[in-house]
Order: sequence, then structure tokens, then C-alpha cells
Amino acid sequence: MPTTPPGFLILDDALSRARSGEELTLDGEEGRHAAKVARIGVGEQLLLTDGPGRQVLAEVTAARKESLVLRLLADPGPVVERLPRLVLVQALATGGRDEQAVESATELGADEVVPWIARRSVSVWRGEKLAKGRARWQGTVRAAVKQCRRPGIPEVAAPATSTELVAHLQERVARGALVLVLHEQESVGLMSLAPQLRAASAEGREEIVVVVGPEGGIDRDELEALRGAGARSVLLGPEVLRSSTAGPAALAVLSALVGRWG
Repeated sequence: MPTTPPGFLILDDALSRARSGEELTLDGEEGRHAAKVARIGVGEQLLLTDGPGRQVLAEVTAARKESLVLRLLADPGPVVERLPRLVLVQALATGGRDEQAVESATELGADEVVPWIARRSVSVWRGEKLAKGRARWQGTVRAAVKQCRRPGIPEVAAPATSTELVAHLQERVARGALVLVLHEQESVGLMSLAPQLRAASAEGREEIVVVVGPEGGIDRDELEALRGAGARSVLLGPEVLRSSTAGPAALAVLSALVGRWG
């Protein structure tokens, strides 16, 4: 059986100007990986993806030490915008569980992830860790995009404290976003919102935000502040899921309910 061409990322706007038959050089970190690690050679094909969601197949015409020269086999596809946008607010967690959540959420279609420094987060980013943590999540997102060959590279927003997150979500709610906070003690289940979610999708709602707390749960005052910002708390299901699982599971359910899958 034919294999799927390996995926590589174009992190600038080169695909917005490119046309079928033109040449493009894959260099930088992606080019080095393709040439030195993956050892992709002349005549092989690969799938290029850029940030907004354009994709195109290309063939290698020259392999250099740390870069590849490619010929585009078609015009790059149009920017893929799937609505409503799905955003995951993921509280920092220990043991790499937050990065597991980010990886799975990317594969399941998240358009943006927001690192949340919650009050009960055992792992806390301060000082230099803020930039390093965000960069690590960006690397996780990019690796997941290449693995699943999805269109578009999700944005990793700046890390937010609880106060910053509440203000941020207020702005999103004001623009029409639906914000759902997963909470294990809520009586209203996510699936009970199915008719409302389908209607919101049909009416053109542009964004749904899922908020996942840390291992110790969301602090009561934080939960009240999130509700005050316009968020709605919901129960995902009968089991209490790990922080690495809850967000991706919710995104999968939402993708099915709002028609992004199917």
C-alpha cells in the first residue's frame, strides 16, 4: 500500500505566494530535519503545511546538506478555516500531562491552546520558564501537526494567570464565544448541551473554548470568577479523567456535535 508523504512545516508566508511548478527551499530546522535526520532524497514527495492552513504536495529536486529544494506539484490549497474554532485552555500539570493534552488536542483539531497557571497548578512557570514553557508547547504542537498531517498550526497563546484568564475570557464571551469549564462536580452534562451546540454551529458561532483545570481541581474562587466572566461549567462524563485526557476528550465530543467531523 502507498505510504502517506511525510509532513513538514512552512513557518513563513511562502505558500501564500507560491504556484504549481515553482521551486521552494525547505531550510532552517525543518530543512535540517528533512535532509539530515529523515534523509529525504531527490524524487521523494512530502506534504507542506503552513500556519493558516494551506497544504500542498511537493517533490524534492535537490538534496543539500541541511536543506531541500522542492518543486510544488499543485497550487497550494486554500486556507482551511473550520468553524467554530476550538480553543483549549489547559492548566499546567506535572509529569508532562499538560503536554500530552496539547499533543492530543492538536491531533483532534484544536485551533489554539492557552497555558493556564492555575492556583492549584503544582507546575508553575515564572521568569525564564514562561518563555521556555511556551516554546516547549509550540514544539509539541508542531510535531503533532506533522504527525497527523492536519491543516493549520494551532496558536500557543501567552501563559495566563487566573486573573489574566478571566479578563481574556470576558473579551471572548463579548465577541460571542461559548466558554465551557469542565468540572467533575457539575450536574449538567456536556452531552445535554448537544441541541444548543448544534444550533450555535448552524447559526455561525465562531468559537468554543474548553477550560481544563489542574490535577487538584479548579479552586472554588477561580470557578466563580470564570462563571462571572460568562463561562458555563459542565460535566464531561461519569469518570474523572486526568488533566491529560479531559480536554482532548471534550474536543472530540464537540467536533462531532458541531459538525467538524462527519
